Amino acid sequence: MKSLKQSAVETYLEFSSFEGSQHIASQFAIYKTLQIIRKNKVMNILEIGLGIGTLPSAVLNYFGSDINYSGTEDNEFCLKSLKEHLKSKKIEIFKNLDDVNLEKKYDLLIIDGKEPNLKKIANSLSQNAVIIIEGDRMNQYQEILHMFSKSLFVHMTSNKKNHPKGVFDENNWQGGVKVFFINPTIKQKIYWFKEKLNTKFNYLKRKNF
Repeated sequence: MKSLKQSAVETYLEFSSFEGSQHIASQFAIYKTLQIIRKNKVMNILEIGLGIGTLPSAVLNYFGSDINYSGTEDNEFCLKSLKEHLKSKKIEIFKNLDDVNLEKKYDLLIIDGKEPNLKKIANSLSQNAVIIIEGDRMNQYQEILHMFSKSLFVHMTSNKKNHPKGVFDENNWQGGVKVFFINPTIKQKIYWFKEKLNTKFNYLKRKNF
């Protein structure tokens, strides 16, 4: 079986060649998402803002039918792209949160788009759920921080630059992800602590590069 890193780079390069790729998840973001899913034995995922399908493609290619993937998207171009890129994948696509089954408990919430009613999801996360914010998205970061004030947070960063064959400038660092553990277990606390150290190390490496 391919490693998580191999799968991440393959997905990143594949989606780099598609129209609309200027907004896809970074190679590092894909890798960390796959890692978090495996380490937390995630079964049910909800993504806000599916885009052209980079993350669901990576996740469903790697984990297959073990994952129940749902997501929202209202952009017509992205919806057409999702039909093309995910035509053989098992995924539920909704226009917005109003259409999503919020009685279901999600183990992972991925935020990669705008959603004015984000508070609706607060009671639809499993007890030890993880939230990933892809990209800067400071408004959503502040909202999640307010909703889950007792959560543990880490901004995971990469110490590697973008792949030379990908869509993003190879002279820039790979984009990171903001991660919340809303009710952390001991294993999640250990993982969080290690990632905090990694983040500090990576910032120092970037500073001295």
